[in-house]
Parts: sequence; structure tokens; C-alpha cells
Amino acid sequence: MIRVDIETIIMASGPVPSLIVLRERAAGAGSGAPQRSLSIQTGSFEAAAISRGIDHGQGSRPITHDLFFDTLTKLGVKVERVEVNRVDAPVFYARVVLATSASDGTTSETIVDARPSDALALAVRANAPIYVEDDVMNRAGTLSLRTERESTEDELEQFDQFVQTLSPDDF
Repeated sequence: MIRVDIETIIMASGPVPSLIVLRERAAGAGSGAPQRSLSIQTGSFEAAAISRGIDHGQGSRPITHDLFFDTLTKLGVKVERVEVNRVDAPVFYARVVLATSASDGTTSETIVDARPSDALALAVRANAPIYVEDDVMNRAGTLSLRTERESTEDELEQFDQFVQTLSPDDF
């Protein structure tokens, strides 16, 4: 299993799917190996639910992921980790691993199948680690040539230069 973080959420509307980009954590300082990314298509509502969990946004009423996470917490169940464990392109599959502690101090795990969007929405609310199966990353991942040294200003400047080259006919 490969530990990943949510790198970005690209929100879309209408028939265009939103994207959740998961990025492999750095292997070690100075390793020089390029990191891999995994892009998962999802609906706009699902992407918004993940984003809301990252931003810790609380509306006047909880959405389903908030309700489920609060219920798990009140029952003493911990979201241990989330695993993206399978891909049948373009469909990804995930599992939520839940941990329950018994009165004698032992812990048991329960694995629940989930859509990746729901699993990620729970992971961000629980601050749980996210993993991707090696085979999934090898089959569906891409190399990420981005390095930590790149600054936001450089990215914005590159984007600005790109936008300047666009014309209305490009759309």
C-alpha cells in the first residue's frame, strides 16, 4: 500500500466530471524519485463533500458524511484508514477500515466497501490516512514531476502565461 494525500480537487459542473487528485507522499528527503499521482473522477456533489470536509465547513445542517462520521464517533468507532484497493477503468473501488476498542483493551477492525468519494469524504473528516494499492497506482497512476521547491507564484505565473495565449475560439 502506498500512502497518499489529497493534492487537489478540481470542481466541474454539468456533464463534466470533477477530479480528485491523490499524490504519493515523498519517499524521503533527497530521494529524487518522481512521485506518482492518481486522478479519480467523481461527481460535483461528491467533490464538494470532500472539499467541505477538508475545509471543516459546517453548514446549518450536517450532510450525510458529517452525520455518518458523528454517528461512528458517538458509537466509539474510529476511521482507521481508507484504502483505494481496485480499479476497473474508469471505476475505482475503496474500503473504509473501522476500528473498535473492546473493554479488555483489544481492538478489532471492520472493513466496509465504499465508493472512493465517500471513503475520502470520511477520511478528511476523521483525519485518517489514505492508501492506494500498489497495483492500482501502477495501472492507473501517473508520474508527478512537480517538486516541493516549486512555488505557488511560479505556478500562477505559468498559468497566467497560458491564459494569455487563449482565444475565444479555444472554447
